[in-house]
Amino acid sequence: MSVFHSVSAVRREASTDTTTRRHTHEPVLITEQQVLFSTAAAAGTHAHHNVITMMSHAVSSVTDRWRAHRTRPYYPSHYSYLENSLMAREMDRL
Repeated sequence: MSVFHSVSAVRREASTDTTTRRHTHEPVLITEQQVLFSTAAAAGTHAHHNVITMMSHAVSSVTDRWRAHRTRPYYPSHYSYLENSLMAREMDRL
């Protein structure tokens, strides 16, 4: 861990206080039970799946896949303005 030394904004020089402080508190002992408890709290609970929700997800995934693979009808593009201009060009050639 680094120690912050104050710097003067006017003179831009470091302060003369360069003494380091030692930690005065005792080391903390963490037991295995505390580690397991904190890990379980961070992980959260498992989702409870029942048969009805699993069947619902299965049916919805099948219907989504069926709808995605259904062939779409092909509608050829018909541009009337292009057809009119092409016809006028052909009539001018005659």
